[in-house]
Amino acid sequence: MSAAKHFLKEFSISSLTKLYSDYISITSAVGIDRLNRNAFEKNLNTEIQLISRKNLNGTYRFSQYKERLISKGPEKYPRVISIPTFRDRITLRALCNMLRATYADQLNTRLPQHVVAEIRKELASGKYKYFLKLDVRNFYPSIDHSVLSSILRTRVRKNIIRQLIVDAIETQTVAYPDKSKESASKGVPQGLAISNILAEIYLHKFDKFMLDIRDVVYFRYVDDILILSKNKPEQLYQKVSAELLNTYKLTVHELNNKGKSKSGLTVENFNFLGYEFCNGLARVKPESIHRLESSLAKIFTAYKYRKDAIPKALPPEQRKKQKNKAKLICRWRLNLRISGCVFDKIRRGWVFYFSQIDEQSLSQLHDLDSTVQSLAKRFKFSPANLKSFVRIFHESKRGNLLHRFIPDFDTVSIEEQREILGMYGVESINKMTDAQINQAFRRRIRKETSELEQDIEGGSGN
Repeated sequence: MSAAKHFLKEFSISSLTKLYSDYISITSAVGIDRLNRNAFEKNLNTEIQLISRKNLNGTYRFSQYKERLISKGPEKYPRVISIPTFRDRITLRALCNMLRATYADQLNTRLPQHVVAEIRKELASGKYKYFLKLDVRNFYPSIDHSVLSSILRTRVRKNIIRQLIVDAIETQTVAYPDKSKESASKGVPQGLAISNILAEIYLHKFDKFMLDIRDVVYFRYVDDILILSKNKPEQLYQKVSAELLNTYKLTVHELNNKGKSKSGLTVENFNFLGYEFCNGLARVKPESIHRLESSLAKIFTAYKYRKDAIPKALPPEQRKKQKNKAKLICRWRLNLRISGCVFDKIRRGWVFYFSQIDEQSLSQLHDLDSTVQSLAKRFKFSPANLKSFVRIFHESKRGNLLHRFIPDFDTVSIEEQREILGMYGVESINKMTDAQINQAFRRRIRKETSELEQDIEGGSGN
């Protein structure tokens, strides 16, 4: 099916309505128009008809994206995330679906841990003596619009579709509405539904270029690049960096310059995708451990604040009830952090991401279990019925997503959903329909799983 036919299908009223229900309705971030989900849904049918009509006739226009800054640590510029309005979010998701269908044969769908499994296999073979790790400078902000348009033109031939994509990436990200800002001349905003898929399309031919080089094995996840080589990597660095610059207008950091692009022997230490490799063995990079420990400490701190906020004037029975509720929420959130979960048919969580560590590195997980026990003792929290990182690791290796130790939120009953929402104090549960319960539950789980993803954010860095 052509891109044009996929476009017509995705921007039909029925497809947009389903798309909103499945994806957008469980989001809550407010765009530059300050319109929240409840206000948007009051005119949902009208909005979807407008989105369909304007996109199909080529008159749709994006609003500026709202800026959200995410810290990358001390002495680093924050990452700029773009927040679209609800209307734009629907359009961008439909565009993403269209691109995914059009470029299905070109997209790299491997998970990071699958890439790491292949790296371990190649290191174990002993065929490659050297490694070369390339760090692209400001990848998303550096994507060249003219190069991207040329790439898209080979499959997306209809001008109004290409122009819609161009408009989406030229729209500025701002802290507040600013009509004086000119359209962006390069870069793809991060945080949009189309951001990652455009990045994959952009570098597809580069992947083919790399696969034609002899005596190397090549791995890429978004803009993180690792090459294992039989020969010294200095000339390889020159060849690959020149291809990225000349063909894709992307610049890589100088080799062995302040921990950015690196090369060395494969028996030496090097990091990739949050893993630390040494002499062929894989373990979790220390920074990734520290990030998770901080996340666990925040859950205990939230428990303390919730408990301390209980009014002392309440009758003893009510105070006891409130304290038990605080314990219940804390234990549920801790177990979710430890086990991860299945949500929207995707396995999520820290242990699953780092499931490719070697058995010799299990001491890291034992240490994490000890950290949980120590935090529980410090915050006077009973560790009974808390899950174990070590046990979840072994469960993740079994690949059985239905196992009771790893919750599958796609299959929980409405009764269980009501119970979890009740735990969080959602009001009027008894008056809500099953459909309303399911929507509220999915929103809650989406919030919790987004925090799971934050635990491994930045894991691919040096």
